[in-house]
Amino acid sequence: RSVFKLLFTSVIFLVASDALMEARAEAGEPPSVLSKNKIGPLKLDGNTTLDLKKLRTAFTNLSVEQKTGQQDGPDFIYYDISDNEGELFWIKMQVENMEKIDSIHVTSPKIHDQYGLRIGSTYREVIHIRPRLIFETDDRFHTYLGHPAENIAYELVVPYSGNYQGPDRKPTKQEVARGRVKKLLWFPR
Repeated sequence: RSVFKLLFTSVIFLVASDALMEARAEAGEPPSVLSKNKIGPLKLDGNTTLDLKKLRTAFTNLSVEQKTGQQDGPDFIYYDISDNEGELFWIKMQVENMEKIDSIHVTSPKIHDQYGLRIGSTYREVIHIRPRLIFETDDRFHTYLGHPAENIAYELVVPYSGNYQGPDRKPTKQEVARGRVKKLLWFPR
């Protein structure tokens, strides 16, 4: 009987929190949660297709703009979602299929993930909550915490030891341990 009560209470909590998140999005408040399958009211998976109209419908009262990004490779389309105080997140589309999501980049501390982590969270906080994650620094010297089987990852800002002023280099484990979350990231898996 107590298991039934616990299960019933859990279901009510999940339904109520989902309804609150959708009501906030409709009221023009920023989506407050990035999860493995949603950002605010927008459902996400590996097959999600997007266009400007669909995003404006999902994020009413927020600014949604289509832009062109540049990189070392081909230019790409992305959608910038902001409120009246600035950018909240942007969605990079695949180069080979401009209707499919390549990645989502949360740039505002107004949005946290399903684990309660946000921009400014420390490396230690992330690892304490998500111990499976591993860190990696790419060839452009961006350091990430993530796992190949999980949708949500984190880009870190890492302070170098002492007054290091040399060329870019990969940070040490000790330097990464002093890092903080710079961006929340979502990838289709």
